[in-house]
Amino acid sequence: MSDAYPAPDGAGTHHAPAPAAGPATGRNGLAVAALVTGIASLLLLWLWFVGIPLALVAIGLGIAALRRARGGAGGRGMAISGLVLGAVTVVIAGLLVAVGVSILNSDEGKDLRSCLDNAQTQQEQQDCSNRFNEDVKN
Repeated sequence: MSDAYPAPDGAGTHHAPAPAAGPATGRNGLAVAALVTGIASLLLLWLWFVGIPLALVAIGLGIAALRRARGGAGGRGMAISGLVLGAVTVVIAGLLVAVGVSILNSDEGKDLRSCLDNAQTQQEQQDCSNRFNEDVKN
C-alpha cells in the first residue's frame, strides 16, 4: 500500500535543487547591436558620413539595451561599452571638426582658399597645397 502523503522527514521524496540566484543570463540583442555599432563607428570615423551616424545609433541602442538590462535581460556590460564607444566617436568627431574649422579660419587657411580659388590648373592647386603645408609647419 502506498501513502498519498510523503513522510514528514522528507524520506522517499526527491526534489530538484533550486536554481542559484545570480546575474541575469537572458539575451539582449540590443546590447550586442550597440557594441557592434559602437566599434564600427570608431573604426569608420574617417568616413564621417558613416561613422557619425553609426555613433548616434550606438548611443541610442546602448540606452535602450541598458533599459532592457534593468528588466533582467542581461548584456549590461555590452550596452555600456557600445554607449561609451558611440560617445567617444562623437567627441573625437567634434574635436576634429573644431580643429579643421580653426585651421581653415586661420590666416594660412584663408591664404589657401584664396590661392585655390585663383588656381587654374592641377599643378597650381598642388603648389597652393604645398605652400599651405610649409606655412603650417613654420
